[in-house]
Amino acid sequence: MINVLVPVYVLRISGSNIEAGFATGIVAITALVFRPLVGWVIDVWRRRPIVLIGSSGYGWANVIYALSGSIEPLLLGRVIHGFAISCYGTAANAYVADIAPPKRRAEAIGIFAATSSLGLILGPAVGFYIVSLLGFQWLFYLAIGLAVVASIVSLFAKEKPRTRTSQRPSWSWRTSILAVNALPIAWIALCLGMTWGSVTTFVAIFASSRGIENPGFYFTVQAIALLVSRTFSGRYADQYGRAFTIIPGAVAMSLALVLFPLSQEFLAFLVSAALMGLGFGMAQPATQALLVDRVRSDQRGLAIATYFMGFDCGIFLGSVLFGVVSQVWGFDIMWYLAAGCVLCGLFGLLETRNARVTPTE
Repeated sequence: MINVLVPVYVLRISGSNIEAGFATGIVAITALVFRPLVGWVIDVWRRRPIVLIGSSGYGWANVIYALSGSIEPLLLGRVIHGFAISCYGTAANAYVADIAPPKRRAEAIGIFAATSSLGLILGPAVGFYIVSLLGFQWLFYLAIGLAVVASIVSLFAKEKPRTRTSQRPSWSWRTSILAVNALPIAWIALCLGMTWGSVTTFVAIFASSRGIENPGFYFTVQAIALLVSRTFSGRYADQYGRAFTIIPGAVAMSLALVLFPLSQEFLAFLVSAALMGLGFGMAQPATQALLVDRVRSDQRGLAIATYFMGFDCGIFLGSVLFGVVSQVWGFDIMWYLAAGCVLCGLFGLLETRNARVTPTE
C-alpha cells in the first residue's frame, strides 16, 4: 500500500514528479547503504532479531508519514523505511534459504515470495479506496497496525542451528561490503530493480493521466500474476535450471513495459499488469536461488545483501532517472527505456552459463 501511494501523496502535498521519484528512490538508497552491515550481522549473529528490527521499523516509518505534511519530514520516514527493508528483506530471505531443502530451493523461495503477493493483491486497491474514503492519515494508521502484527508473528519463527566450518572474520571494508561471486547476479537484480522502481513509482501517476480511476487494480492484477507464477516457476527452475525461468521472465517484463504507451484502454493496461507480474515472479526467485547456489552457508547473509544492494540501487536509479526522463521527454520514452533496461540484466547470466553449480547446504 505505502510504496505505491507515497508518490501520489507527494503530489498531493505539492511535490513534483522528480520529488515523487526521489521519495521512492531514497528508500532504496538507504537500504543499499545498510545492506553490507546487515548482511555481516546476520552471518555472525542470527536472522530472527534482525527480522524483528525490520518489521518494527516499518511501523515507525508510518508513524512519521502520519505526522508529516511536507516533503522534508516525509523523507525522514522514507529513510527509516529503507533501513527497515534492509533488515527485514536480507534476514528473512537468509532465513528461508537456511530452512529450504537445497534441491527445492527455488521452489521454497518462490513460495515465500508468493506470500507477499497475497498482500500485494489486496494492498494497492484497498489503499486507494481508503485514501478516497478516509484520507491518507487512516492509510498510515492501518500500515502501523499491520507492522505491529508482522512483528508479533515474527516472534514465533524458530531458527535452524547453523554449523560453521571456519571462524568468521571481523567486519572490514575489504571483505564485508560485497560478495564478489554474487556480483553477476547482483547485476541482474539491479536491472530488475530499475524496471520495478519505474513501475512502482510512476504507474499510478501514468494511469491517472490516462483516465483510469483506481490505478490500484493494476497492482492487484500484477500481484495475482506474481502469486500464480511463483507457485510453479520455482519448481521449473529447480528441474531445468535457473535460466529456464529467468530469461522468459525478463522478456515478459519488457513486453509489459512496451505495452504501456499503447494502452489506450483499461483491458490493455491490465494485460500489461499480468505480464509484469508473471515475468517478475518467474525471474526474481530463480535469480535468488542461483545466488544461494554459488555461496557457502556462512557467507549467505553477505551474498543476499549484495544481491539486494543491486536491487535497491536499481530501484533508486529507476525512480530518480526515469523521473527525470518522464518530466523531460514524457512517459512513453520512459517506458521504452525501462523495457530495454530489464533485458540488459540478462548479460549477468553470461558469467554463470558455463559454471556447473551444486546447490550448497
